[in-house]
Amino acid sequence: MKPECKLCEAPKTLTQLMGRDNLESLLYSLLNPGYAHAKDRDRKPRFNLRSLLEKFLDEAELDDYVFKQGLYMKQYPRVICSWAYDEGFRRAKEKAWRELLEKLEKGEVEPGDIPLHQLIEYFHEELLAALEQEGYVKQERVSRSFSHFMHVLLFTAQGEELIAEKVLEEAFKDLRAAGVGPHEAEEVGVGLTPSSTLTEFDEYKHTFDMLDVGETLINAAIKHSDTLDLTDDVLKARVPYHKSRASNVILIDKSGSMSMGCRIVGAVEAALGLRRLLESEYRDDKLWVVAYDHNLYPLEPGEIANIWPYGWTDIGQALDYARQLLSKEDGSKNIFLITDGQPTTTSNPGQTPLQSALRASTMLREEGIRLNI
Repeated sequence: MKPECKLCEAPKTLTQLMGRDNLESLLYSLLNPGYAHAKDRDRKPRFNLRSLLEKFLDEAELDDYVFKQGLYMKQYPRVICSWAYDEGFRRAKEKAWRELLEKLEKGEVEPGDIPLHQLIEYFHEELLAALEQEGYVKQERVSRSFSHFMHVLLFTAQGEELIAEKVLEEAFKDLRAAGVGPHEAEEVGVGLTPSSTLTEFDEYKHTFDMLDVGETLINAAIKHSDTLDLTDDVLKARVPYHKSRASNVILIDKSGSMSMGCRIVGAVEAALGLRRLLESEYRDDKLWVVAYDHNLYPLEPGEIANIWPYGWTDIGQALDYARQLLSKEDGSKNIFLITDGQPTTTSNPGQTPLQSALRASTMLREEGIRLNI
């Protein structure tokens, strides 16, 4: 029998080497760098990536790299600054990266023992190349005025989906008895979840899965104690809670003030988690996601995680646009407004930014649209 050709085997992907959960954590950390440090504090990884790099780079080179990388990632977290280092440095770092992958494949290092913050800090370019190969991120040249930065990191729809899953997981990991389920009104009507209200079974109004077997048998025992006949007059049904259809708009403020601190990261996380929750739990509902500054940007899957803060804040225009989207829809209508504060501009002549926002919110109330801020 011909032996297997090891050279012909495709190299393992980063997902295969690190595992799905670690991959989600890495992607989430690229969006929110603070998560990597928090995660490492919880799991206490034991493998020091710096010691691996010191086999190929001297201490001064490594310190210079860490300083520059930290500086750029703090000011421009999406910038890929591999251009700032010479070819010899890149080759040395690639050797260290290959050795790390070999250790993972051989089981010499467990994925959980690798500090996420060090992986992103020391192997930023190599990590992005591996993630891009799997279709989770992409690198794109920025506008000409910033061409010296070469490329920036963008998430794909596939990468954004994994980040959204991680956002929801983190949001709900400490919940105990609370759960997530389809929204149902208190009144009875058309739906699937049975209420506490009993009624006579009506073949034109009820399905057989609405039958309350226990109450039906008790009724049969009372009316037909000798035979326990399940005649039509003994059948009891539970009236279901009314399940309403809803239409939702998520509005994300991407104005310049959202660049302060981690505001834009928080806004993106909130939008991703909310979109994921609405799409997974309330699949029959309609959903639009729109970013806004002094303009409007309807977003498709894969575009939420890539929004960047810029411009002024026109809340009135954003609310008017959301109202127009919902105007032809039936059922419950909701707007989720994610913003850091006051409107700063308006597209409505003769109104201040605040007056425009108040007018738009008043019109929402008059049309029965719920505004959640």
